[in-house]
Formats: sequence, structure tokens, C-alpha cells
Amino acid sequence: MMRILDCTSVPSKVVPEPYRRSLQLVLDKSDGKDVQDFTFLLSTLFPYEGKTDSHVHPVDELIYIVSGYGYSLGGGQKTPVKTGTMVYASAGEEHQIVNESNETMRLLCVYIPALPDEVIAKFKGYRKK
Repeated sequence: MMRILDCTSVPSKVVPEPYRRSLQLVLDKSDGKDVQDFTFLLSTLFPYEGKTDSHVHPVDELIYIVSGYGYSLGGGQKTPVKTGTMVYASAGEEHQIVNESNETMRLLCVYIPALPDEVIAKFKGYRKK
């Protein structure tokens, strides 16, 4: 079933300092049988050092930089990222994204396979069903 979603209408929640960003859980397993194999999340990093925490996932994550620039930390390396960059963090790989610009940095995050229910439960407060 094809879906058309207005992601601007998906509620977001601000994560407090020191990892100040907003998260929007767009699609997860609870959205139907056609959404069992992935999780889709949007993350907005605030200007001037908005960042994710350094973390790992039990599944692979594809991060596409929709806007902004900064750097990615992972594998002991600091790598510049900008609009159009794709970051691939395999399951269990520690990673972090930091916004160095004076504008918001938008990240499109796809988790494959879908994030486990216990991880999604942490995000449930970021979206109204």
C-alpha cells in the first residue's frame, strides 16, 4: 500500500541538553503490516553544536543529511558531513552526528530491520497515535 505522509505534521519532541535536537517518529512496526521491516525517524539538530549522543543500535542505520553541515564521529574518526551525505552505521557500531553550522541540520534516519519494540517504546512519546 502506497502512503503519502506530510512529515511536517508529525509531532516532534525536543531532547534536552547536552544533546539538543528534535525527533519525529514517522513510521514504525505499529503502523501496519507493510511497515514491519524498517523504522523511519527524522531528527533536527539545533544550530551551534546540536548533536546526537554517541550511541549504538541493535540494527543498521542509514542517515541521510537533508540540510546543514557538521561532522560524524565513529570508528575513531571525525568525518565532515553536509547536505547530500549518507552515513551508514552498522548494527553495534558507535556513532554520533554534530551540527557545526548556524542553521538547523536535518537528518533522515532509516533503521533496517525495524527497531525492536523496546527501543520504539522510548520514542512513543515523540508521536501521537
